[in-house]
Amino acid sequence: MKVKLRPILIGILFLFLALTEHCTGPLWWECNPPYLLCAVAICSLFGGEKLASILGLVSGLFADSMTSGVFGVRAVLFLFFGYMVAFLAEKVLSRNVFSATLTGLGCVILGELASWGILCLSQSIPFVTAAQFVFVPRVVMSLPVILLLYVLFSFLYREREPVYPVGRRR
Repeated sequence: MKVKLRPILIGILFLFLALTEHCTGPLWWECNPPYLLCAVAICSLFGGEKLASILGLVSGLFADSMTSGVFGVRAVLFLFFGYMVAFLAEKVLSRNVFSATLTGLGCVILGELASWGILCLSQSIPFVTAAQFVFVPRVVMSLPVILLLYVLFSFLYREREPVYPVGRRR
């Protein structure tokens, strides 16, 4: 895939995921999977720290603008998760499906725990209730999203070998 077309396709994908997450009704268990957070985590494995930080910040700002609560919290969380996953992808993580799944699920779990902690500052919600009705459904629903996004981003970031005319190899 041409490098010039890649940012446009990623932008369209993120816009589609943002609109799907925030403009559709609850899918199962009265909630939606965190499409944007999963996309930031998986794209961070392939894209690098700078792209991951920008996508995390923009996606988080969009998620904050579509929901109620403290504005900027998701932007900071998505920025942090994107940067950390990209940093760890360069140093420690591999770009296989197992690593992507664990990384995506870890980001979803940490994001849900952070959201619950911030929500508990204004109202008391027991952890067991939040886990039963929000955490577990969102983590379970994010698994197929992570796998699908891994396939999409591995396709977008695959490197093709140059094609030489017959008889001319370099």
